[in-house]
Amino acid sequence: MANLIDYIAWRGEFPLSAGPWNEVDGLVMAVLSYLNFHGVADSRGWTLREAKRIDLLQDNTDASFPPRKALFEAMADSNRFGECRMHHFISITSQEMNTQFAALCVDLPDGTMGVLYRGTDNTLIGWREDFNMAYQTRVPAQEAAGYYLKRAAEVTDRPLRLFGHSKGGNLAVFAAATVPEKIQERIESIWSYDGPGMNREMSQSAGFLRIRDKIRSYIPQTSIIGLLMDYYKPYTVVYSTASGISQHDPMTWQVYGGHFEEMASIDRTASVTCETLHEWLANSTPEQRGAFVDTMFKMADNTKATKMSDLLNEKFRSLLKMANGRKEIDPETKRVFNRLMAQAVTLGFGNVVERVRGRSDQDGPDEWTTMDPEEWARIVSKENPKEEA
Repeated sequence: MANLIDYIAWRGEFPLSAGPWNEVDGLVMAVLSYLNFHGVADSRGWTLREAKRIDLLQDNTDASFPPRKALFEAMADSNRFGECRMHHFISITSQEMNTQFAALCVDLPDGTMGVLYRGTDNTLIGWREDFNMAYQTRVPAQEAAGYYLKRAAEVTDRPLRLFGHSKGGNLAVFAAATVPEKIQERIESIWSYDGPGMNREMSQSAGFLRIRDKIRSYIPQTSIIGLLMDYYKPYTVVYSTASGISQHDPMTWQVYGGHFEEMASIDRTASVTCETLHEWLANSTPEQRGAFVDTMFKMADNTKATKMSDLLNEKFRSLLKMANGRKEIDPETKRVFNRLMAQAVTLGFGNVVERVRGRSDQDGPDEWTTMDPEEWARIVSKENPKEEA
C-alpha cells in the first residue's frame, strides 16, 4: 500500500521533463492548498524549497496538519516539486458573507501555472456555505473563485491547470465555466478530487459545456461528496484504505507508480446515499431546502459552536433530531433526512471531520489578495452578475 508521501519518495527524483504530469501530481497540488504559508501572498512568492528552508509553513492544531506538513516537506525536498513557486495566496472566512474561500497560484516547472482552490475547512461558516449549494444558484466562494481566476490569468501568459479537493474541486470547475472564453481557451485541464458537481443551471450553461471535456474527476469507492448534484462523468474510482466517509481524506488514497489504484465502481453504500440525496434534491423546492439548512444552522449557532468538530458524534445526531422536530420543515424533507442521518452514522461521519479538514483563518496580504470580505463581496458581485451563466 502506498499513499501520497510514498509517491513523492518514489517519483520525487524525476522532474516533470522526465516523468509527465499525472493525476497523482494533481492531488498533491490540491492537498497543498490546505496549508497556510507566510509571505506567499505577494506576486513573487517563494518556491517550496525556499519555504521549507526558511520555515514559512504556519502551524495549526488541526489533526489533519501533521500528514499534510509531511507531504509538503517531501515535496520541498524533491526534484519534481521543489522549485514550484507559490504566489498570490488569499484566505477569507467571513460570517457576514457566509463564506470560506482560499486559493493560491503555483508556477509549475513544465511552464504551466496551477490555480489551487482549497476545500471546506473545519468552520461552521465553511460548512454552511456547502449546504447553501443545495438551494442557492451561486454561493460567495464560487463567485470569488471566478474572480480569482480572472485575476490570476492576468499575471501570467502560461497555460493554466486548475486543482481542488472537496469544495475546492467544485470551485475549480465553477471558475472555469464562468470566466471569459479567452481564458477558458488557456485552461489545459481541471482536476477535481471528490468535488461536488454543479447545479442543473450551471451544468447546462454554455460556459460549462465549453470546458466539460477538460474536467478530470476522481472519487473514492465510498464517495458521497463527489456524487452530489450534476457530478462529472466519466469519473475514476480510486481505492482508499479508509472506511465510510473517511475515504474523503486524500491521504488515504492509494497510488501505484504514477497512477492511482483504481476500483471498478463505487460501492453499494455510496450508491444508496447518492440516490437518497438526489431524491431530496429532485423532489424538494429550493425554499424547502433553504428552510432545512437555515433551521439546522440556527440551532448550531445556539450551541455556540464555531467549528464543525464541536458538533461531532452525539451532538451532531442530536442536532439533526432537533431539526426533524421543527414545524417549518416539510414532512418529505424530514423523511429523507431521517434516512440520511442513519446512513451518516453508519458511514462514520462523526469522527472524520476534524481529521480531514484544515483551517482557514487568516487573510493573506498583497494587492488583490488583501481585500477584506466586504471589498471582495462588492467587486465579486460586480464582476460576476447573477444573470451571467
